[in-house]
Amino acid sequence: MRGLLMMVGLPDMPTLSVVIVLTMIVLSALLIGWLADLLLDEAGFGVMLNTGITLVGAFGGAWLWHRYGIPTRFPAEALRAAIATGSGLLLLIGMAVFRP
Repeated sequence: MRGLLMMVGLPDMPTLSVVIVLTMIVLSALLIGWLADLLLDEAGFGVMLNTGITLVGAFGGAWLWHRYGIPTRFPAEALRAAIATGSGLLLLIGMAVFRP
């Protein structure tokens, strides 16, 4: 688990801190999934699937940014959070638009 968190750019933390961070990530993803379900209405996938798609997109975007990121003058943590949120929502909206 720690290897996965370090792969997306989070520092090595004690177990309690990892649990708190993961809880915050899951709760915020559930909130985003619920909001996406409200906004997408019939084009959505349901709250839980929206949450899963958003989490997959967020981890993928954070991993790609950590691997291929361009140096900027913005704080790395804020930029990583924005990239993860944006890529998660982009994947969710892209899947809703190109839904068969």
